[in-house]
Amino acid sequence: MNEMGRELTPGDTVLDRIHAMMDRLTTRERRVAQILLANFPLAGLETVSVFAHKAGVSTATVLRFVNKLGFPVYAEFQAALRAQLETTLQSPLLRLERGNATRRGDQGSFLRTYADGVIANIRALVDALPEHEFNRVVELLCDDRREILVLGGRYTSKVGRYFADFLKTLRPRVTYVEGQTQTWANYLLDVRRNTVLLVFDTRRYQSDVIEFSRMAAAHGATIVLFTDPWHSDIAKVADHVLSFPVTSESIFDSMAVGMVLVEALQGALAVCLDDKARERLARLDALRAPLMPPRNGTDGD
Repeated sequence: MNEMGRELTPGDTVLDRIHAMMDRLTTRERRVAQILLANFPLAGLETVSVFAHKAGVSTATVLRFVNKLGFPVYAEFQAALRAQLETTLQSPLLRLERGNATRRGDQGSFLRTYADGVIANIRALVDALPEHEFNRVVELLCDDRREILVLGGRYTSKVGRYFADFLKTLRPRVTYVEGQTQTWANYLLDVRRNTVLLVFDTRRYQSDVIEFSRMAAAHGATIVLFTDPWHSDIAKVADHVLSFPVTSESIFDSMAVGMVLVEALQGALAVCLDDKARERLARLDALRAPLMPPRNGTDGD
């Protein structure tokens, strides 16, 4: 057992351990954590003396911090950082080249193996995601006085748009950020302190999505980041981070657990809004009725 009160597993990234331990760190150890998070993972790849100097603490403090994260020696901590950096940079092509030989001739069991992996990822989500963080995001979305912006990247935008569509049925003032990046500045014009940005960014992280999030945070927006276990750089400005597993038997990362997460949020939000959601859904159904096609499939002159 480590100081987090549970057995560490291979699935625990350095970032997972930092966030789990943050409330239990001393003031000086928390300073080390903040320096690492501000320049992750490069700050931790420095020598222990250089890292300590940048954090303004002793080398002993850095080593205590590393030990609390579950690494007996500094070299193991750095090895974990390097492995995490390599993992975040993997492309589908690299995964195909590395794994193709082991998968060839095993197509018959691929569907079952893939499905088993998704099920395991869902269990990992439930075990790893702090319930209080999930509930805080629900409370944030339940405040219908707030403006909601939703943004995603190349693939994560599919999850973001799906989430935005359901949010619009439950509450007002929800906007999906779309179009070419040069038009994104239009959305930033009205960002203020009552704005919530829901942003989806998983490996290989997008610089345009990261920059938009930084600018929104600078304008006072509350940032909710949906990301993978290795965390997009947006985590540095995020108020809430909801991470979910993305690895799968496929060479492509899976958004399946991200969909499970947003659907859980949708369900919890409907409960939170209660009568407001009921009234809004009833109004929506009434508006949809005249637009429904005739049941017989004809124009119905």
